[in-house]
Amino acid sequence: MWSEGMEKKKVAQAQAQEKAKKVASRIYGENLLDPKAYGGASADGSRKASGNRLFNAQGQLNAYDKVDAITQLQHFASLRDKYRVSHNQPYYSPEEKQMIIQSALSGSPEERLRFGAEMIPLVLDRLDYEGFIRQVFRTHNLAQGQVNSYEKDINVTALVTNEDGQTIGTQVRGQRVFPPEFLVTSMPKITITEIAQRQFDVVERTHDKTTFQIMLKEDRQGLKSLYASSTLENDIINVTSTVSKSVLESLQYEVERHRLQVDKFLMNRAELGDLKKNINAIDFDPITSRDLLLTGVFGSIWGVNVYVTAGVDEQGLENVSVPEGMIFAVTEGRYLGAMPVRVELSVFPADQFVFGTPSYGWLFLEQISQVVLNPRAVAVAVKSSATVPSWLTAA
Repeated sequence: MWSEGMEKKKVAQAQAQEKAKKVASRIYGENLLDPKAYGGASADGSRKASGNRLFNAQGQLNAYDKVDAITQLQHFASLRDKYRVSHNQPYYSPEEKQMIIQSALSGSPEERLRFGAEMIPLVLDRLDYEGFIRQVFRTHNLAQGQVNSYEKDINVTALVTNEDGQTIGTQVRGQRVFPPEFLVTSMPKITITEIAQRQFDVVERTHDKTTFQIMLKEDRQGLKSLYASSTLENDIINVTSTVSKSVLESLQYEVERHRLQVDKFLMNRAELGDLKKNINAIDFDPITSRDLLLTGVFGSIWGVNVYVTAGVDEQGLENVSVPEGMIFAVTEGRYLGAMPVRVELSVFPADQFVFGTPSYGWLFLEQISQVVLNPRAVAVAVKSSATVPSWLTAA
């Protein structure tokens, strides 16, 4: 067992836990490490002592239901100031911050790989929340060896993203579609100087950079498919001035005349500004009117969800998904298309120790497909003053 590293691992974990206790006790004192549970209140309002501890031997909260759990957590929060050694003392000194970062990033390759793997659930959560294309297409996982194919239930052309992950292709043969698969990658790097200078910010920066790169790649490629599909069965709505109710109705009608139902509007922040200027709150249904008056945000318009993006493309930098001056209307994913995932988001070590730029790095990778099975389910409106970007129309 010792030769396999099992005992050494236990010793290392014990040493790390002891070091964490020392840091915590320096800030709060030993009493906060194993506090008494909240025992309730007496008739005169004073707190009754409890014979139980707040946490059990496994570090889990002792509570018999959700209400008791919330009460115990509130009690624990109130103890922080009581047992804190000094209110003016920082949580961690610069030396301790440096030690934590060094242990997370400067350890063995296995430790850095584990650090990257622990970020994957956080990245996926934010992709579901911030990236809109996963909400537009029907996303599902493909099993090992499963044939990636879909049957068309209507006689229309299907559009797929080719294997290069850039161009759009059409499939008109037969009633089945076999969309190609392509890779989406992100390679965040942290230089050794950043570790020393940025301290904790460097972890959040890596997380943000990874999410943004993958999200933008998915969204921009999905928009290329939507834009190419929107002109096959539906007409482009020309907006001569600003976006108004009539524009949204014309756009919605292009889809719903096929006996489909629009589920989402995709627009840039500039077009949301047009709606705020041109439409009064009383023009909506009561629920939407209330949300607009209280928050100033459109969650939905007449039962259609509104997804808003922002950003400006700069020289050599991709920073926007829905271009300014364009609005898309789409149905639910099951009537529009699919985004199957062959390889879930995975991480691989990608350290780069070269002269002048030594850095730690991770390669995040996923293998997906994107296919629009029903072009009738998407329509687009374009302002006459807008310029459709070249990346959206690139074949």
